[in-house]
Amino acid sequence: MKAAAIGLAGALMGACIAHAQDLPASKGAPDTYLQACVAMGVGFWQLPGSDTCVKISGEVRADYVVTRQRTREDDFTGFTTRGQIGFDARTETDYGLLRSFFLMDAYVGPGAKTEFVVDKAFLQFGGLTAGYAHSFFGIYDLDYGNDLLQPYFGYAATTNLIAYTREFGGGFSATLALEDARGTRSDVLNFFGFPDRRPAGGAAMPDVVGNLRLDRDWGTLAIFGAAHQIRYPGPPQISGSDYGYAVGGAFGLNLPIRSGAHVVVEGTYADGASSYLGWQQIDAAYENFSGRKDLGRGWTVTGEVGMNVTPALTLNLLGSYLDYSGATTRDFVNPAAPDVRGWIAGGNAVYTVTRGLSFGLEAFYSSYRAKGGQDFFPYEEEVRGWTGVMRIRRTF
Repeated sequence: MKAAAIGLAGALMGACIAHAQDLPASKGAPDTYLQACVAMGVGFWQLPGSDTCVKISGEVRADYVVTRQRTREDDFTGFTTRGQIGFDARTETDYGLLRSFFLMDAYVGPGAKTEFVVDKAFLQFGGLTAGYAHSFFGIYDLDYGNDLLQPYFGYAATTNLIAYTREFGGGFSATLALEDARGTRSDVLNFFGFPDRRPAGGAAMPDVVGNLRLDRDWGTLAIFGAAHQIRYPGPPQISGSDYGYAVGGAFGLNLPIRSGAHVVVEGTYADGASSYLGWQQIDAAYENFSGRKDLGRGWTVTGEVGMNVTPALTLNLLGSYLDYSGATTRDFVNPAAPDVRGWIAGGNAVYTVTRGLSFGLEAFYSSYRAKGGQDFFPYEEEVRGWTGVMRIRRTF
């Protein structure tokens, strides 16, 4: 099915390019010509006999990775290929723009093992967004995030949601969203004769996410927050719920020193909602006999600076830090969830050979340290090392 979709996209795009602005769909019927939708942007074409404009886009990229080895069984090198195709359909209505967007990825890994993933699938109508879309918590991952494969601490989830965005003019907007809590649900820690990590109770309410943002020519300012329910497993364990939250802010500035020059910083604090830090941990700990409970909490900060050195060469430097204190009931026999400290720093250079074809190199150093347990249950782990990436990418 994926191959058929890619073939169809290639055929349609080939026809569009070959015939430039107007392509007769049938002889002697001017109203059935395929025409460019200039008002919608580059790459949109009006479907014959319809007021809907469609854009087909995609990419093929090949990644070659060299990374650290913790044991001789770990891979030192790895190759991965991704193919992507997207369909963007837009129609102007009396009530605003009606849009549907669909994006699919195909990954080919070791041994030609192939995985198909729906990347996005949502519709928009006026200020309404519904479907499988990027979370409205944070701006860095969606609007910036100029990495190749370098990870960073920050919420980068695509999830099922329903949201409404109100535009107030002057670049100021506000969004309120209900987002699927199953993607942010974490395990909880319990002690009943031995350490026991178990799933939290099923989702009873969605995460409530909101943001305020200002988008101007000089850049973007944003604040955002999320409320998250933690349900304990229930009898014979402790029952009831706790409520976690996450808050954050970000700013991105366009620097006038050179084309594409920018700096962006995003920070997040979370209490009982570790998913919003981009590094999901145990959100809560509880003890059956005493009924004591505790939530994990921590913060992250991520930054990036980049510019176009030449029209063809782009450089980016990225860094990210996490500080997380695990949940514990502070009982001398009850182990604490791990405290985690981590940081990542690196950079990349991307050279565009011709429009749509680029070569990229990236290197980054990462360090993660987890320390938990207490008394009878000490726990400590540390992982650090370099990773290098080369990417060849073709977009259309």
